[in-house]
Amino acid sequence: MDEYLLIEAKAYLQNPAHSIQNVAELLSFSDQAAFCKFFKRCCGISPSEFKKGKQ
Repeated sequence: MDEYLLIEAKAYLQNPAHSIQNVAELLSFSDQAAFCKFFKRCCGISPSEFKKGKQ
Protein backbone atom coordinates (compact mmCIF):
# COMPACT_ATOMS: atom_id res chain seq x y z
CA MET A 1 0.00 0.00 0.00
CA ASP A 2 2.78 2.45 0.93
CA GLU A 3 4.57 1.80 -2.38
CA TYR A 4 1.44 2.62 -4.38
CA LEU A 5 0.83 5.80 -2.39
CA LEU A 6 4.44 6.84 -2.81
CA ILE A 7 4.35 6.35 -6.58
CA GLU A 8 1.14 8.38 -6.80
CA ALA A 9 2.52 11.08 -4.48
CA LYS A 10 5.69 11.47 -6.54
CA ALA A 11 3.71 11.68 -9.77
CA TYR A 12 1.44 14.40 -8.34
CA LEU A 13 4.35 16.32 -6.80
CA GLN A 14 6.17 16.44 -10.13
CA ASN A 15 3.24 18.37 -11.57
CA PRO A 16 3.69 22.07 -10.66
CA ALA A 17 -0.10 22.52 -10.79
CA HIS A 18 -0.47 20.42 -7.61
CA SER A 19 0.32 21.91 -4.20
CA ILE A 20 1.40 19.68 -1.33
CA GLN A 21 -1.96 20.32 0.33
CA ASN A 22 -3.73 19.27 -2.87
CA VAL A 23 -1.66 16.07 -3.13
CA ALA A 24 -2.50 15.20 0.49
CA GLU A 25 -6.20 15.63 -0.29
CA LEU A 26 -6.00 13.63 -3.54
CA LEU A 27 -4.39 10.73 -1.67
CA SER A 28 -6.97 10.90 1.15
CA PHE A 29 -4.62 11.86 3.98
CA SER A 30 -6.30 13.41 7.00
CA ASP A 31 -4.20 16.56 6.61
CA GLN A 32 -1.02 17.92 5.05
CA ALA A 33 1.06 17.13 8.15
CA ALA A 34 0.12 13.45 8.00
CA PHE A 35 1.08 13.32 4.32
CA CYS A 36 4.40 15.07 4.97
CA LYS A 37 5.22 12.67 7.80
CA PHE A 38 4.42 9.65 5.58
CA PHE A 39 6.45 11.01 2.65
CA LYS A 40 9.48 11.87 4.77
CA ARG A 41 9.40 8.44 6.46
CA CYS A 42 9.36 6.69 3.08
CA CYS A 43 11.72 8.95 1.09
CA GLY A 44 13.96 10.58 3.66
CA ILE A 45 13.10 14.05 2.36
CA SER A 46 10.05 16.27 2.69
CA PRO A 47 7.54 16.66 -0.15
CA SER A 48 8.67 20.28 -0.63
CA GLU A 49 12.31 19.18 -0.99
CA PHE A 50 11.23 16.55 -3.51
CA LYS A 51 9.15 19.12 -5.41
CA LYS A 52 12.08 21.59 -5.55
CA GLY A 53 14.44 18.91 -6.79
CA LYS A 54 12.16 17.91 -9.64
CA GLN A 55 11.60 21.37 -11.12
